[in-house]
Amino acid sequence: MPIAAPLLNADLLSLAGVPNPLPLLGGAEVNFNRTGLREADMRRPEQARRISTACLGVWGLRELVDDTALLLSELVTNAFAHGDGEVVRVRLYLTDQYVCLEVRDGSREAPRLQPVGPLDENGRGLLIVDALADAWGVTEGGACVWCTVRRDVHQPEGSR
Repeated sequence: MPIAAPLLNADLLSLAGVPNPLPLLGGAEVNFNRTGLREADMRRPEQARRISTACLGVWGLRELVDDTALLLSELVTNAFAHGDGEVVRVRLYLTDQYVCLEVRDGSREAPRLQPVGPLDENGRGLLIVDALADAWGVTEGGACVWCTVRRDVHQPEGSR
């Protein structure tokens, strides 16, 4: 799936002396079709990171890029590694206080935190989500895993 850069770049508009005309609240949704080819499917988390980075840039929330991109990457990785559906649907949206992420994968079973040993190479995705997100959860039936990142906590002191 090709990923297009945002048409409007807030930095360029600012340099041109144009106030940011982009809405503060917004949203984006993308669907990734499961190919059945592990190598192709495992490129999807990188694509999701790029999409979240572009969205947060357009929304003027660059300070949230690192945490949000990592959270989304972990959720998309889990969806492709453990989900059941033919499509993995990713939604990012803003509220007045949060950046919200949702990943739907068609699962019938809810993911859960599992103990991980120090030498284990996998299994830390939800531990990372639990540590970084302000809140997270799973819809009934496990089809959607969501998390939130608080916007104001991550802003520099002078900008609140």
